[in-house]
Amino acid sequence: MRKISGLLAFLVLLTVVVVTAWDRQPHGYRTESAPAAEFSAGRAMRTVADIAQRPHPVGTAEHDRVRDYLVKQLRTLGLDTEVQTGVGRAPAAIERDVLSMGRVANIIARLPGTQSTGTVFLTAHYDSVPSGPGANDDGVGVAAVLETVRALRASAHPLRNDVVVLLTDGEEAGLLGAEAFVTAGKDGRDTGVVINHEARGAGGPLLLWRTSRPDGALIRTVADAAPRPNTDSVATMVASARTASSTDYSAFDPSGLRVLDWAYVGRSAYYHNRLDDPAHVDLPTVQELGDNSLGLVAAFGGQDLTADDAVDRTYFQLPFGILVVLPVWVIIALAVATVLAVAGIIRHLIRAGDTSLARVFGAAATVLVAAPIAAGAAYGLWEVIKLIRPDYAPLVVDPYRPEFYYLAILVLSTGVLAAWYLLARRLFDTAAAAAGLLGTSTVIGAVCTALLPTTAHLLIVPACAAALGVAATFVLPDRWRLPVLTVFLTPAAVFLGTATWPLLQTGITTAPFLVAPAVLLFGGLLALTLTRTWPTHRAWTIPVTAFVLAIALAAVGLAVDRSDDTHPLGSQLVYALDADNNAAQWLSRDAPNRWTHTLVDKTTPTTPFAQLWSNAVSSGPAATQPLSPPTAEILSDTTESNQRTVHLRLRSTRDATGIALRYDSAPSSLTVAGRDLTPVPAKGVLFNAPPPEGIDVQVTSPAGPLPLHLVDYTWLSDAGLALSPPPDVFLRQDSTAAVFRTIPGL
Repeated sequence: MRKISGLLAFLVLLTVVVVTAWDRQPHGYRTESAPAAEFSAGRAMRTVADIAQRPHPVGTAEHDRVRDYLVKQLRTLGLDTEVQTGVGRAPAAIERDVLSMGRVANIIARLPGTQSTGTVFLTAHYDSVPSGPGANDDGVGVAAVLETVRALRASAHPLRNDVVVLLTDGEEAGLLGAEAFVTAGKDGRDTGVVINHEARGAGGPLLLWRTSRPDGALIRTVADAAPRPNTDSVATMVASARTASSTDYSAFDPSGLRVLDWAYVGRSAYYHNRLDDPAHVDLPTVQELGDNSLGLVAAFGGQDLTADDAVDRTYFQLPFGILVVLPVWVIIALAVATVLAVAGIIRHLIRAGDTSLARVFGAAATVLVAAPIAAGAAYGLWEVIKLIRPDYAPLVVDPYRPEFYYLAILVLSTGVLAAWYLLARRLFDTAAAAAGLLGTSTVIGAVCTALLPTTAHLLIVPACAAALGVAATFVLPDRWRLPVLTVFLTPAAVFLGTATWPLLQTGITTAPFLVAPAVLLFGGLLALTLTRTWPTHRAWTIPVTAFVLAIALAAVGLAVDRSDDTHPLGSQLVYALDADNNAAQWLSRDAPNRWTHTLVDKTTPTTPFAQLWSNAVSSGPAATQPLSPPTAEILSDTTESNQRTVHLRLRSTRDATGIALRYDSAPSSLTVAGRDLTPVPAKGVLFNAPPPEGIDVQVTSPAGPLPLHLVDYTWLSDAGLALSPPPDVFLRQDSTAAVFRTIPGL
């Protein structure tokens, strides 16, 4: 009976895990018939359908159509609307060796408050990549902003604070519009909160994945006003420190504006894809985004935005939209209580003769080894899958059908947990295994509390509850021990539910490093209910079965996830024409795949192609095409105090959407389109959406020869090269037709 009871308790906790993971997914949406004062995903989709008909990157006629459409829609809503033009540059947080710049046209619409203390900015970017229509990235964000404003106007409740709709331009080219807005003075508004809307996929839960610091007041409002907060102070801290996946947050945050950066990342295979169209938008996700935006703009719209408690908070998500927000001292107190409780448990077990201190330390050491093994096994499984399916190698997103791979990672991590438990029981004993797991979680949590207290809840909360539950079993009657322990293990089950399926959706290449250790630590706590259920004979079959099942699930994933017309393979390809030598090559930064192998092989490019495309790993000969090169008019060339200053006007003769100035060594100073670029980019500057009359550039360097190279770029499919990928292949956004030359006379 005790064995059955332990198994039932474990199944109850497992149910909590599943319910928590399910609850984090979006469910349901409002149709176009919803009341006017409510956000309707159905209504928002009309805007998505209108602006995501075709790709609309900066510098294209379709981009201009989308801009004019949005200006008209905002004016129809009764907002004072204008287009702010300027030149933006990539902010320092994402600056690369070749700096991205460009001409931008931000759309700014204002709704005055009754007694404003600041501004609530509703932001999204309206440009797309050239490889897709941008329905999710960021058509949904734009549509959510417009539908939020429409619902706000329909409510007939004026807000205290100003509301500004800011639809930025050039985000895909390097956050150019947001940087231009900040540099131009933020519309004269220094006090405000930015609610930014983004997407890196085509569905899944909406996440608040970055916030400005300190975030105490922001998070309190999110907890009170957002129906689906979906955030965690660990996630926001980690994401805020990363720049690899940047949004306009990276331009707004350094400016002093407080920022809430919302995004959804599920079904990421559709990201920057030709299938990022209205048909692949998930309406429940849109509804979550809009409900949160409407709730937050109403809340911030009524606050005194000059007030801030100026502290960071610890926060984490519970099921059913509950966000727990705690001051740091609570986590410190819980950490102290956990240390004392675990120390008391170990002392009790030793005094009762159930184990020894040496065995507890030994078991704890195996936990420290097992956690990275679990992460390594999950990552290794994906690496093996990529070897079997080379098409996965260049992926920066998940496959189209990743579910079986997700399950394989979860089952494999469970197998590592079972193997650890089996080993710990045999090397030491059951009590040592339990105490070692609790002790390891507590020690790591205590270290986090001392160093990064806003992240420590991830271990301290479930460890503290589990320790209290275990301690309670020492004094309770036998029949109450398992039920009470099960109740106290519920926090571990909730944290495990949050850290499994929802976290896997953020990316199969990185999530295993968090998912697998979470399965080991939180799953190990749940396994405390199985101490009397664990078989005494042939227990090795449990981890072996898990490992075999993980391999089987991975095999099913390989069989199920196949490229076809509706699940195309992404390819990267560059046509590069050397106008000085009338020579051309095909280049790619990916290994040849089943389509590009007819154009490139694994030969690295030759000079001068290798200098301009240093990341290319594949190349092949190409026929020269009649593409006219960019030009550089020398307006002045002077030398003074051993410094040579050249004033140039750069122009594309084929209406390219980008033109770059490259150099072998960085000059002393560089000014492009009136903007002083200090410090000077290491290898050059790329200017997006150049005007027909060209862009002015001033270069200063030590006296002597000044070798400068010009490159202009168009989207490869628009270059007229008669290049036709098969239906099951799409060209990624960095696929271009480029013409380059050395500027003569320098």
